[in-house]
Amino acid sequence: MLQRPGEAHSVDVFWTGEDRAFAGWYFNLQDPFRRTPIGVDTLDHELDLWWPAGADRYVWKDVEMFAQRLTEGRYPGMADAIRAEGDRIAALLDAGRRWWDEGWANWRPDPSWGVPRLPAGWDTVACRSGEATPAKSG
Repeated sequence: MLQRPGEAHSVDVFWTGEDRAFAGWYFNLQDPFRRTPIGVDTLDHELDLWWPAGADRYVWKDVEMFAQRLTEGRYPGMADAIRAEGDRIAALLDAGRRWWDEGWANWRPDPSWGVPRLPAGWDTVACRSGEATPAKSG
């Protein structure tokens, strides 16, 4: 997952199987990441783009789910900005612009790396007031 400060998306690479065959690029629309004492935090915006390996073009993903989330009252005042970020990414892709290194599709972790452990307090997030609140999924 590649996230750049201030950007409302990430570029994710997906692999499949034991041999880690490249599966495609995923453009996840989300809040720009925020640093926390234990890492980074963001909010998924449901709407995404997916470019499968070997395909000529990307496809929009979760369009209906995004509409449902808006009906439920999620993302208040954010719908236009979320759609605009998706349209901006689509326009860059249509123009052949890649802002990431496509060699990342061949990346392999160092076999000597261990499995990381979650730090204590990973399930709480400090809000702007400084109070800790339980992390929410979904």
